[in-house]
Amino acid sequence: MLRNGFPVLAAVLLSASVCMADVDVENGNAESFTLSAYARVRFGQFGGTLEIPDRSFFIESAGLSADFRITDNTEGQLQLETRPEEIFVKDCYLSWAPLSMLEVQAGRFKKPFCLNTLLSRWELQSMDHSVTDGELENLLYSGRDIGSMLVLDPDVTGLPILSLGIFNGSPDWQNQDNEVQYSARAEFRLPMRIVLGAGLTTLRFGEIDLESVDGYVCSARQMAMGGDLQFSRDISRDLALQLRGEFVRGDNWSLADVISGETAPEFQSWWCTGGLTWLTFKPSLESVTASVSIGSWEPDRTADQREDELSFTLTFDTGSPVTFSAAMISHRPRNILFEEDRTDYLLEAAVDL
Repeated sequence: MLRNGFPVLAAVLLSASVCMADVDVENGNAESFTLSAYARVRFGQFGGTLEIPDRSFFIESAGLSADFRITDNTEGQLQLETRPEEIFVKDCYLSWAPLSMLEVQAGRFKKPFCLNTLLSRWELQSMDHSVTDGELENLLYSGRDIGSMLVLDPDVTGLPILSLGIFNGSPDWQNQDNEVQYSARAEFRLPMRIVLGAGLTTLRFGEIDLESVDGYVCSARQMAMGGDLQFSRDISRDLALQLRGEFVRGDNWSLADVISGETAPEFQSWWCTGGLTWLTFKPSLESVTASVSIGSWEPDRTADQREDELSFTLTFDTGSPVTFSAAMISHRPRNILFEEDRTDYLLEAAVDL
């Protein structure tokens, strides 16, 4: 399947890349204003027991970003992304750094929780984020939201970088449940290029209840916490190793009526990834990266339910804005409703300008 898919995928990439641009725009009200674009085109074969193979081309995502700097200490970003039949605001925020060790950010951006979410696919050296990333976003613990964040970076050995945020905590931008979410992350940068992180987030839900005294009821605080490890090392002049992993536990409020006072079961998730990059020092092929990623999601630790995911990814960086990736992703659910064992094969051509 991979051998037959590459020629067609290359043709699709060539037709898509002519639309891409990276433009610096002069503006009298800003020190800099840069427009950039990206697109990811895929060919996939999606597996399933006793099913006809689903082979198709599709646009995984495409987007347009505007990065601007208003003053020496004030900047921002507006990013629009489109997928089949939808277009939405991905990031929209302003960042102000009144001091070298202090930054304030406001708008729509990623909450400071869950390392898998905070990092891009490129940094994870994986075709996609782990299965745990999607589940935590569905529970609103991670992902993008409207709010404000304070980042404190003392730049002192032994002291962590602290990120403290307050967000709507609701999928509805109008935040109709009248509750907010708090998130915090601490990141310790240690010798030998080791980074330790810890995160905590808490949110609750409310709704109108005309039978209550106040006319409004809300749930107990739902909480999730996790820890992560990052490590990178140059093995030789042309080989580099990267390892990352994370473990998260929290309240799975989707399995209980928490507004009525039910106690949510505890979920557990973890993932880890390891990648080896070979630097070729050639203009036509800058590097080749091979990586393995493993993830596991347990919606209820007291129940015999679990979804495991194993993926192998091979990425070719051409030394230009174009990269090619091939991946095999194996899904192994156990007692998960509407899920079955399957193996997906994906080819991707990406342009990132």
